[in-house]
Formats: sequence, structure tokens, C-alpha cells
Amino acid sequence: MLRTLLVFTLPFTTLLAGLPSVEGNTFQGAPSQLNLAEIPIEKNAEKQTANALAKLQESAEQGDLDAQARLGIMYYWGEGAPMDWERAKVWLRKASERGNADAQAKLGAMCFLGQGGPRNVEESVKWFTKAAEQGEPYAAGCMGVMYAVGEGVPKDLVKAWVWLNLAKDGGDSDAAEPLSQVEAHLTKDELKDAKERLANRANPAVRTQTAD
Repeated sequence: MLRTLLVFTLPFTTLLAGLPSVEGNTFQGAPSQLNLAEIPIEKNAEKQTANALAKLQESAEQGDLDAQARLGIMYYWGEGAPMDWERAKVWLRKASERGNADAQAKLGAMCFLGQGGPRNVEESVKWFTKAAEQGEPYAAGCMGVMYAVGEGVPKDLVKAWVWLNLAKDGGDSDAAEPLSQVEAHLTKDELKDAKERLANRANPAVRTQTAD
């Protein structure tokens, strides 16, 4: 058990490496992942940024789901708004509760790392799962490694293999390394089971039985 935990701890760290450090406010993320409109860089860029933020805030307060998710992400990264994890968590939670997968994935990460509040692995699993079920690859990768390690969920290498495959197929290149390590620990029968579960996800009638 200890050896397996050590094997998979580093990949899990890799999956979370793009997030800001709890100890510092260093921006480590890729802006291209935010899917936010670029803010013009002009002499009055600061004023434009403030106006854009105010308009986005107004839309979010009026219940615009996209605005709520974007606002949470902006506060999270400190892009287009001051970095403020408490505010980020408020808006990401609002958007997450309404089903926004990107917000759910980022809220799951915040809960896992203890950003903007106490660390809560149970909440992390909840939001990662919701996002992953909607096809969000980062969340699927995190769920895969959590199942591999037994972090917040019972250890299950078959489920780990399924989630990591879904993450890789969804475009999360960081899932490739832990996926290969998980596969190396599966028996022939377990791998067969995992492949069947992955194939069955295309069938809505059995989807909830494959990688839940």
C-alpha cells in the first residue's frame, strides 16, 4: 500500500502543478486555458479592465451563468481582476451548483488544496466527479489519480484506468504518465474489465456503472 501510494503521489502533484501555490500568489497557470476574452492593452487599459470587471460582476449578480464562471476564474488566477481566492470560491461555487463543468473542476481543485478556505477532500471529490462526468478532462485526470492512490475515495485501479483514459482522450496530456503506471498494476482480467467499462460509457444506459 505504501509503495503504491509513493508511486502515484508524484503524478497527482503533476496534475495539480498548474495551480497557484497556497503559500504564494505566483501565477503559474496557462492563460490559454481560461477561455476569456483578451483585455486590450492601451493607455487606458486599467480603466477598461475596471469597467469590464464591473460589467461582468453586474451580469454575474443578475444570474448569468457564464459570467459567474468567468468571474470566479478571473479572481482565481488574478487575470483581469485582483487575485482573491475567497471571492473566486464564491463565484465558482455559484456556477458549479448550476452545472458549469469548468467551474466545478476549479472548485474541486481549490477544495483539495485548501485555497480560499479549509482543505476538504470530500468536497473536492464531489466537484471533480461532477465535472468529469460532463467530460472535463482535468477533473477526470484528478479523479483517476485519486482512485489510484485512494485519496478521498476507495482505491480502485480499474476506475482509475477508466478516468485517466477519459482525461487523456479529452486532451489532458498530464494523464498519460499516471495512466501507464496504473495499467502496469492491473491484472489481465482487471484490464479487460476496465476496457469494457470505458467502451460502455458510450451507452447512456450503463454510463453510471462504469467509472462512478
